[in-house]
Amino acid sequence: MKQTHEILRELRDKHHYRQEYIAKYLGTTQQTYSNYELGIREIPLHHIVKLSHLYQVSTDYMLSIDSPYTGTTNLSQEYLEGVSLHDIVYDIQQLDEEKRKSLAQFVRFLNSQD
Repeated sequence: MKQTHEILRELRDKHHYRQEYIAKYLGTTQQTYSNYELGIREIPLHHIVKLSHLYQVSTDYMLSIDSPYTGTTNLSQEYLEGVSLHDIVYDIQQLDEEKRKSLAQFVRFLNSQD
């Protein structure tokens, strides 16, 4: 199970934010935030709450006490190039069963390439 400081780094990298940006967002210094990510300093709970809103994840996930992160739960939010998750799910539902199976196999293949 990942520790909170590892999750902080992972989420920041995933969203392509710099430490300076996150530090400013939290109202702290870049050095202090860096120490959170390195596990040198424990991140205050109010910062966890603020970051959970920024990254749209649960505080439980950030504290490693929840199921794995599954992404945003806002299906109408833009997900990729003007397309929402709702649109993607709708399009998948329109496929016949064989095409859905092929799509699922392709997604598993893509995930195995990481």
